[in-house]
Amino acid sequence: MPKIVSLKQWTSADQQAVCDSLAKGQVIAYPTDTIYGLGVDVFHDEAVTKLLNLKGRDRNKPVSILYASVEKLQRDFDDLSDFQRAAVRTLLPGKVTLLLPLADQNRFPHVFSVNGFIGVRVVDLPELNRLLSVYPHPISTTSANPAGAEPARSAAEIRDYFPDGISAIIDNGINSQTLGSVIIRLNRSDWEIVREGAIPTGRIDELLKQCQRDLYE
Repeated sequence: MPKIVSLKQWTSADQQAVCDSLAKGQVIAYPTDTIYGLGVDVFHDEAVTKLLNLKGRDRNKPVSILYASVEKLQRDFDDLSDFQRAAVRTLLPGKVTLLLPLADQNRFPHVFSVNGFIGVRVVDLPELNRLLSVYPHPISTTSANPAGAEPARSAAEIRDYFPDGISAIIDNGINSQTLGSVIIRLNRSDWEIVREGAIPTGRIDELLKQCQRDLYE
């Protein structure tokens, strides 16, 4: 049975247990500001393989990564354009996945990138960010369900989907959110909304147009 950690009442021992699970190449489940996700250390090859097998996920479909803070994300993506940096600061933390260009194609395992871009998130869930803040690496973020099934809405549904294979579940109760994050490709000076989601696209366009005005007018 997976260890259950309360998002609202986790302890330092819980935090250490979650970090130990990730360091050992195990899979954790956790809430986000959209839907529950599954996480492994993105640099642990065996863990990534375990995750893909657990979900039955197509190896050609990229997996996004989760950072505990915008600052940590920016350290890994220090070659962004002024517009891309402004967009990151404007939209994160939030209910978006930003597709950012990779200057070094070998920076992350190839399962996390496609066509030179990688999806990144920082969720608007401070308790989760604090819990993960001491772990040194980003983790995967992919919905907590087998490929083709509806996303799990609770710790109980995660256990039902995955009776084996999950080391720890960070529990935030029943999730009423049904929409995933908006996926946005950030180019050097403009953007493309790849998938609609939990934020209206008009609002995204409004925010990013303001970034452009602030920079170029």
